[in-house]
Amino acid sequence: MALAYISLNDWAFFVALGVAPSLIWLWYYLKKDEHPEPKLMILKAFIFGFISTFLAFGLEFLFMKTVLGDGSACPECKYDLPKMLGLSAGKDFFILSFVFLGVLAYIEEAVKYLAAKISALRSKAFDEPVDAMVYLVVAALGFAAAENIGYILQDMENAVGIAYFRFLSSTFIHALASAVAGYFFAFAVLRKKNVAFYAALGLAAATAIHAMFNAFIILAAENSRFLILVAVLIAGASITVSFLFAHIKKLSLNEPH
Repeated sequence: MALAYISLNDWAFFVALGVAPSLIWLWYYLKKDEHPEPKLMILKAFIFGFISTFLAFGLEFLFMKTVLGDGSACPECKYDLPKMLGLSAGKDFFILSFVFLGVLAYIEEAVKYLAAKISALRSKAFDEPVDAMVYLVVAALGFAAAENIGYILQDMENAVGIAYFRFLSSTFIHALASAVAGYFFAFAVLRKKNVAFYAALGLAAATAIHAMFNAFIILAAENSRFLILVAVLIAGASITVSFLFAHIKKLSLNEPH
């Protein structure tokens, strides 16, 4: 199905399908927020996260073109990144994961952080440390929504399957990674010192989670057994983020006012 022949109703369906995974996770996270944020600020952070996807894709394109060129050196490689970089599938794959994929993951984590900071973290709505985690998650879900739509439009015949898979994996990991970055920022705000250092540390932690996920997904495409690692990573990150939310709330309660 070519994009030029998609009806308005089909466009609406595919866009809704792409946004749905993010909205479901957004509902889940906001339901756990004891002090709900203003709906307008939530919408703003989501939209900024959505728009930030285009900035990330532009930066990623420039990086890919710089490293890989126009692909003429290995046209048969297509999206086989290890072959593109001349790496074997063994230990060298970790180089790919934490260097090449790490740069791509960092770009995405950085623009999501920027989207949250511009849209919400400088506003009056940011009135308690845990809000940093909330708004970063919201921006991440906006980012994931745009990304989901892009993937669905590339393979519209499998749109429902793509949306379902990304709901369980990519959309969730975007939110989890950004929540980790938000925790470090919240911790720095609470302690009122070294905000830049902790923000950088949070981005590094989020990037590591994101890069590992991308690496496991690529490996799983070659061998489905690696899906176990994807599941373990998502489960571990989910448990960690739940602990971090609880921890920053506890620290806030113990902080003198």
